Amino acid sequence: MKSARCLLACLAYCLSGNLLAQDVPATVQNNCARCHGLDGIAKQPAMPHLNGQLDSYLLASMKKLQKGRLPTEVANHVPESLPESELAAIAHYYQAIKATRPIQEADPEKVARGEIVFRNRCNDCHGDNGREADKDAPLMAGQDLQHLLKQIRLFVGGKRKFGFLQDDAFKGQSLEDLDAVAHFFASQDQVAPPAQVNNSGKKKQRR
Repeated sequence: MKSARCLLACLAYCLSGNLLAQDVPATVQNNCARCHGLDGIAKQPAMPHLNGQLDSYLLASMKKLQKGRLPTEVANHVPESLPESELAAIAHYYQAIKATRPIQEADPEKVARGEIVFRNRCNDCHGDNGREADKDAPLMAGQDLQHLLKQIRLFVGGKRKFGFLQDDAFKGQSLEDLDAVAHFFASQDQVAPPAQVNNSGKKKQRR
């Protein structure tokens, strides 16, 4: 009996992303978990990770999906029947999730090229290598690479509308430069690593 209780406890822990089942809103379990997981880690190719994302950005995105203003290949992606209160509950839930995003394979040369473009064009709105956000921008560090590459093409092709100042960031950039930025963001740790201390006792600046 004791071993059975331990097994159930471990199962609940693994399935819930460190949260008990009763802590997960029913609307998340019914509408989001199949593709985005209870832990906010994408379960399907080219889908975004939602864990730790800004709730304001998630809420705005879900509203756009409801109104057909955001391109998606998922039928009835966000049902119109969901009231704003449930959308807000979903956004708040995923923002609070502390799950770790999986390490992705990124092209080192593209990462290096993307960092240069990032410093020149993206840093103002996606600071700290994508771990901070300004002007309604999303957090980008550790985001799914295939999702990023797909969204770049939607923006370039005019199927997604640019956000505040985003058109300036994209202006004059080649697709190769934009893809490189995607590799740069995907290669970053979602949470900043602790600062290193050199032999002199001074902290090294983290990248």
